[in-house]
Formats: sequence, structure tokens, C-alpha cells
Amino acid sequence: MNSIERGDVSSPQEFSRIVEEDRKRIISVKKRRRIATKTFSYLFENRDTVLNQINEMILVENVTDIEEIHHLIGTYNALLPQENFLSISMFIEISDEKELLSEMPKLSGIEKSVYLVIGDHEIRAVPEEGRSTETLESTLQYLRIYFTREEAKILKNCRNAFIVTKHKNYSETAMIPEDLLNELKSEIY
Repeated sequence: MNSIERGDVSSPQEFSRIVEEDRKRIISVKKRRRIATKTFSYLFENRDTVLNQINEMILVENVTDIEEIHHLIGTYNALLPQENFLSISMFIEISDEKELLSEMPKLSGIEKSVYLVIGDHEIRAVPEEGRSTETLESTLQYLRIYFTREEAKILKNCRNAFIVTKHKNYSETAMIPEDLLNELKSEIY
């Protein structure tokens, strides 16, 4: 997937003029690329979702410093899927604050317990380096699913795929809808 370059990113002033239109468009993109279980949702990132995150960050924080913009671009480019991996943002969807506080200790290690299941083949998602600690500190986790050539072939030929959480306290499964599965197949080489 093509990296995001400085010329792709809007200034705060430019983005403020199109932000409402872009939000409507990106909501549609994210709706198509997000799946959910009872406790978690998974957003399969792509160039549109990542570019939107950069533009939103620049707008909200009124970033005009070129070095800071380049830093944001570099940071968020790491979320772009590549020919041998998919990139997923995993959200813990517990909205009640008291429940979330009581569940956070039970969720420790959840970011290491996510799998893509295709047929009888399982691929464990790899959490972002340096983000995992013994205590879960964030309701947002960044994951990658890396593919060998053989696994990429299996994905391209599969009819069904699932995101599965295999954790001692949380065991949940979501089927990837056919439309999204076809998009993901086209993003892996």
C-alpha cells in the first residue's frame, strides 16, 4: 500500500473546510471495515482510515510545524497494511466506566490473544511493540496479522474468515463479512 506523503495531508485550514464531508465518507469506510464481538471491535485499517486519522489529528491539535507533521505521518504510516500484513485497530467496547475499571485487570494480555482463523489455519495477531505491559493500560490496541506466502494463498482462496479472541477471560468470535474479506484478499499479495 502506498505510504502517505506530506502532499497527501491537509493543513488545519484546508481540512476544516472539508471535515464534515470527509467524516461522512470515512464513517462509511469504517463501517465497512469494522467488525465486532460482544466486547471488542476490530477496524481493518487502510489508506483512507489512516490518512483521516492524520488529518483529524492535525486539525484538532492545529499542527502547522512541518517536523511534527512529518512525525505524525511516519507514526501513522506504520498502521498501513502492507503486502505481507494487515493492520488492525482493536477497541475494547466497554462503555460503562465502573465496569471497564473492574474488567481492565482481567483483560491483561488480550492484545496477544487475537487470531485470524481461515479454515483450520490460525494466524496470531502481533501487538504493536512497546505497547503491551503486564497491566492493560489502553482500550485501543494496534495489531498486525503477518502472512507467509502460503498463508496469503490460503486467505485468497478461503470462503470464510473469522477474528477470534482466545483469552482465559474472553473467548469471542466474529465472522468477517464477505465484502470486507474480498477487500482484505486484494490487499495481501
